[in-house]
Amino acid sequence: MKDWCVLFFCASFFQCVAQKWIAAYDSCLKYQEKQLYRQAIPWADTALMQYQRAVSLRDTSYSNILSKQAENYFMIGMYDKSLSYARQDSQWIVDNLGKANVRYAKCINIIGLLHKQVGNYSAAEKLYMESKETVIRILGKENSFYASVCNNIGSLYEVQGKWHQAEEFYLESKAINEKLNGKQSRNYAVCCSNLAVLYQKYDRFAEAELLLKEALAIDKNINGVNSTSYLSSSMNLAVLYMRRGRYPEAEILFKEAIKAGEYVYGKDSPRYANILNNMASLYQFQGRYTEAMNLYQKALNIRLQKLGEKHPEYAISCINVASIHQKCGEHEKAENLLKKAINIYSNNKDNPSYPIACNNLAQCYVAQGKYVQAETLFKHVMNIYIKNSGKLSRNYANTCNDLAELYLMQGRLLEADYLYRLALEGFKKSVGTNSTSYIAVANNLAGLLTIQKKLFEAETLYKQVLIKKLDEITKNFRNLSETEKEKYIENNAEDIFNQFLAFSISRYVENPLIGIDAYYLIIQIKGLILNSMEKMRRQIFNGSEEVKKLYSEWKSARENYSKAVSQKIISNPDSLLEKVNELEKELALKSEAFAHTYMPKTVTWTDIRNKLKKGQAAVEIARVIVNKEHKYSNKDSVIYMAVIIKYGCMHPEILVIDKGETLEKKMIINYRRCVTTKVQDLESYNAFWKPLREKLKGIKTVYFSPDGVYHQINLNTLQNPDTKKYVFDEMQIINVTNTKDILNKNTYTTKNNCLIGNPKFDLQIKTQQENEKPKQERTFEGFLEGISQLEGAEKEVKKISEFLPRATTVIGADATEEYVKSLKNPHILHIATHGYFKKAYYQSSTQAMLNAGLLFAGVVDYDRMEIRPLDRDDGKLTAFEVMNMELDSTELVVLSACETGLGQASKEGVYGLQRAFKVAGAQSIIMSLWKVNDEATQLLMTKFYENWQKKGMSKRKAFETAQKDIRKQYKEPYYWGAFVMIE
Repeated sequence: MKDWCVLFFCASFFQCVAQKWIAAYDSCLKYQEKQLYRQAIPWADTALMQYQRAVSLRDTSYSNILSKQAENYFMIGMYDKSLSYARQDSQWIVDNLGKANVRYAKCINIIGLLHKQVGNYSAAEKLYMESKETVIRILGKENSFYASVCNNIGSLYEVQGKWHQAEEFYLESKAINEKLNGKQSRNYAVCCSNLAVLYQKYDRFAEAELLLKEALAIDKNINGVNSTSYLSSSMNLAVLYMRRGRYPEAEILFKEAIKAGEYVYGKDSPRYANILNNMASLYQFQGRYTEAMNLYQKALNIRLQKLGEKHPEYAISCINVASIHQKCGEHEKAENLLKKAINIYSNNKDNPSYPIACNNLAQCYVAQGKYVQAETLFKHVMNIYIKNSGKLSRNYANTCNDLAELYLMQGRLLEADYLYRLALEGFKKSVGTNSTSYIAVANNLAGLLTIQKKLFEAETLYKQVLIKKLDEITKNFRNLSETEKEKYIENNAEDIFNQFLAFSISRYVENPLIGIDAYYLIIQIKGLILNSMEKMRRQIFNGSEEVKKLYSEWKSARENYSKAVSQKIISNPDSLLEKVNELEKELALKSEAFAHTYMPKTVTWTDIRNKLKKGQAAVEIARVIVNKEHKYSNKDSVIYMAVIIKYGCMHPEILVIDKGETLEKKMIINYRRCVTTKVQDLESYNAFWKPLREKLKGIKTVYFSPDGVYHQINLNTLQNPDTKKYVFDEMQIINVTNTKDILNKNTYTTKNNCLIGNPKFDLQIKTQQENEKPKQERTFEGFLEGISQLEGAEKEVKKISEFLPRATTVIGADATEEYVKSLKNPHILHIATHGYFKKAYYQSSTQAMLNAGLLFAGVVDYDRMEIRPLDRDDGKLTAFEVMNMELDSTELVVLSACETGLGQASKEGVYGLQRAFKVAGAQSIIMSLWKVNDEATQLLMTKFYENWQKKGMSKRKAFETAQKDIRKQYKEPYYWGAFVMIE
């Protein structure tokens, strides 16, 4: 009886202990399900302690707890702890079950993952392969665990640069998961995400984006937005956007990830540090170095505290912080941090970050002029990549390119040549000839060949580069907003295009036919984004009702953003701009379905030549940065080149207009000073026009497409110091945005015209006389200076209406911003009011477009309001708002106001009212380059319409004749030369 009682007591005791470990284990699992791994750890510890006391129950449950604890520590980035538990688990399995079972295969797979995480790749590969063979022997290949092992092997090969092998394993894993679990499973989402990250390295961005969005949708549906899986896919998509220059989208995703990371991991977690690190890299890409440094430093501190100063992830933070020091010219600080990182990797040089640290230190040495040390390190890195992934890998190719640039700096041209060619072959084999990496190195090699005077080979390579780059732009533009297109060109194409134009200048003497390629490039890149937007508009108008509805939604979003900025109703309107960009990208993608409705013909120089008549020529001006030696010489200078096509010519001619910096800094100031002070200008003709005039002997009409400083002058106002004649008297200048535009044949079905003049700016003043200011210029300086009524503007539109019988004339209080924006495709739109452009350096075209505009009725009333309603216009029609107007059937827009032709100049033209009305669809625009006199402007405009509508002159002839007539009364160019016509 006594023995029975003892037995009963023992059984009850062990049952109680068992219940305790099971309860603790269940709690661990519940926290894991919620992905709260830190909270799961103490419950797993309790389960292990309680289980070890129940010695008679030692079965696979003990292995389960060890495995879960290893997972907990892995998920919070404590890899040493995780490895310790995983090894305990492995030993238990071997001792109790042996190696011939799936449990053992799973355990060594986890240990392999941990070795890979700390850079011990050889050990990881050995364990992965053992796991793979074990599961094949027991279960075969069509099971989830085998798919997981394939995924891990793919990840291992990816970090080693063995991308083709990685892709094979990723695709195998994806196919198995799709067959077993379908396309809505978490495992399938992981495969999509991993493949996407790999495809980014191949520059296969479109495929990568689709895969990541598919993964995100699955993760959101299964686990929600506050899950590690969703967080991981979101981060990968943010990195993709960053690499493509889609910075606003990337920043939104990174900020969301930081917020979610605080909840999922905690602010002191190494995984949270990873998110900070990625956000910092975005700021670094954007040149926001202070913000980047702050985040990099936070990540470094977390890793130092949680992982220690010998951990590989701490070394990564050292590398990142050093990169900012390098960008800021603090090379000694960068050097110290990079050496610290290299020292951490000294016992584990297989870590993929070790060669990166060495390569960055070599770059640091280059910046400090320590060329011997740099060369030694570059070669060391190359040997690592040869060992790890071979000579035809992307990593090896990158280092070859870096060392080639060092040799180029030192004048070791043959060695640089050899390495560039190695890099080119490496990129060709690893990522293909259409990748951005291949194109960049090909461009570098072409530049070197130019220095070596191997011009024929250089020309051949340059042409390949241009074809590939233009094709790349066409593909990538399909789903980018206008702002993103600008960034894309700036970051990925501008330097390459500029380098070819500079080459074509030097090559022209030996091969005049290079002018054909130079001309083709210029007409392709001038107004590239404008042409893209025009194409999209045409596709929209031929598209479905869904596309048209989306277009209306986009226009409304733009309008709301513009109001929020100009009326200062919302302190931070960036979220509205993001909505605009998102809608625009969606619109671009959906409108592509109707691309067949508008397939513009590729324009060649012969098309232009054949369009010209005897005595005519087409001139394209291009602003070019020229390297006097090579790109490391720091001797860059600006020149202007003109590519000229004449009637009956054999090929386009190239003319160099030297001393571009003088034109931009000295001569343009002199030109504007002489115009505004009404003094004779005897210098500008020789500087801006004489070189061209000498090439245009016998030419009477020139179609002229400006660039750079030429946007700021009216050629007609330049006076020949020898003959005292103006260009106006020597030949006819027809200003065009792009010379290929002369091929356009527009037909206009509407004849309704709209004339708007002298809006009543202050509606509270009853009579016009109360609001009169002794001001004779149609310019707006600010509300403090007051806004004068324009009596001449009112007389102007009333007089013009006599020559336009179908015209609607709107003046005074009726001349509102709302009315103007409601107009649809008037044949002629004439606006006589105050204009403005706030001169400043704008970081984006959007900012420039928001700071150019026209004033309308009630603008003063709105400005004096303390509470400004969002549903009412403010009386300032900005260029940004003008782009929303529908003017596709409008033949002419006349901006009879001050400085309406000014803006921020670029290869796209002038970001201001000029571009805005072009985007809206207007065929021709008359605008002003400086402040205009009210009375003289009234006379000019009246005469122009009389000549055009009453006397039957062509539009161009009518305008020029009107200017000549005004010149008889007002001799100085200030009065008659402010306005130019752009066709």
